[in-house]
Amino acid sequence: MSGDTVTGEALQFTNDNKIAYAFSGAIEAKITDQTMLDFDTTSLYIVATLTMTAPIRFADVANGSVRVFQLSFNNQVVGTYKADSSQEDMPSYVEVKVLIPPNTHVNLICRDASAASTHHGTANLTGKVGMPQRVGNLDE
Repeated sequence: MSGDTVTGEALQFTNDNKIAYAFSGAIEAKITDQTMLDFDTTSLYIVATLTMTAPIRFADVANGSVRVFQLSFNNQVVGTYKADSSQEDMPSYVEVKVLIPPNTHVNLICRDASAASTHHGTANLTGKVGMPQRVGNLDE
């Protein structure tokens, strides 16, 4: 593994394949859906933490920054999350624990609900990789 930071929609693995990670990089949120993460798992599962941000910048405080994130597995919505930096009582980031099953297409999209924007959001996923238990007799 190089020392470079990898960003993009794809899922990456450490050299020992024990940790999976994906970093979207800064994505400009718009009124239309913006893909932040988009990848497939193979025969492994991932116990992951997904963090999504609506960054607070001093320039954004006056007009706010509202992000809506939608997480889908195999084209089925499994979670919708809101991060809002315009309100004191709303978090500017959302962190969720998620179990990603084997052979799953994972898609995370973002939309700027405030329509104001040149605001950017990020998504980071890190997780422990596991293999499903073998089913059947050990003798073949």
